[in-house]
Amino acid sequence: MPNIDGGHCFLTVLAPIQVDTMVGPVVGRSYAHQHQLAQKLALLAAGRQTAASPPDAWPSPFAANQLNHFARFVIINRPAFNGRVSPNTLIARARGINPLTPQPVDLLNTPYLLFAADIDAPEGEASVRAYLHTLWDTMQSDLKVIFDHCEGFAGVNSADTFYDYIKRCQVETTMPFNDYWLDGLALPKTQLPTGPLLGTAAIAILALLAWLAVLFINSMLFLLDIEGGFTEIVANAVALGAIIVPLLIGAVLVVAFVLFGWVRRRSAVLFPTAPGADLPTVLKALFLQQQFTRFASEVQGLDDHSLHRRFGAFLDAVKPSEASPTQQPGQVRAPEAEWPR
Repeated sequence: MPNIDGGHCFLTVLAPIQVDTMVGPVVGRSYAHQHQLAQKLALLAAGRQTAASPPDAWPSPFAANQLNHFARFVIINRPAFNGRVSPNTLIARARGINPLTPQPVDLLNTPYLLFAADIDAPEGEASVRAYLHTLWDTMQSDLKVIFDHCEGFAGVNSADTFYDYIKRCQVETTMPFNDYWLDGLALPKTQLPTGPLLGTAAIAILALLAWLAVLFINSMLFLLDIEGGFTEIVANAVALGAIIVPLLIGAVLVVAFVLFGWVRRRSAVLFPTAPGADLPTVLKALFLQQQFTRFASEVQGLDDHSLHRRFGAFLDAVKPSEASPTQQPGQVRAPEAEWPR
């Protein structure tokens, strides 16, 4: 799957971290870029993302826009080591493999900063550019401190240059997590058009078998030193088959290539955006879910008239069809709405 699918962009960025040291404000003291970057990320405000978060926690800088569903930074020092590859003991003994000899271990030439974000992208790459511009406008100071520890960031001083830098460091996302369609996604029932390929392959196989049979007969006639009109016909058939059979095999390859291109074009078609999958709608749904839970708990045991009156007051307070009130991004809980009891 591509970077953009289902109305979302799954942005994955790997920025190489500088490996040289930086001079600190204190004379004679230097710092590693990776350590300074780790300290900055550790102090980056995370907002109230869990019930255990302090009520006065500073909001995440990513919450300043309503375009990113998820965003995270990770420092990747080295690939994960899954342990030694254990061979068969008897085979290793027979081959003289010493189990104490270290095996090759994957290493990176430099540590990387991973930036991953799942964002709304209804307009494709134009939405990605708009998101990165918004990110630069809303958290420029944090981005400068973070990416200034990475290679190639020098000279990034505007939203456009930040977009160009991110695109240089972007890697393709091949297995993104996409939305679920609650009612199912109606896809056209298209079958793989294998008829032309099977037909061409069948003709090529029959021609090949016939040519091999004629070739065998021609060989036997040659070994038995038989001459005559029949021998000449068989020889001409062998020569003709030497031309026709390769052409038929080439036709099979051409049809297979065309079929492969058809499959690739079909697989490149993006899924449509699921209804209500944009972040403002998701936040409104979370807000309504929490408020309705409160409402359902409050109205237990009410008579029909009181329930109807209370539900009307509830709808007036939460305004389901309007954008506000809603839950703020970066918050695990929505503010409690008030309605007449």
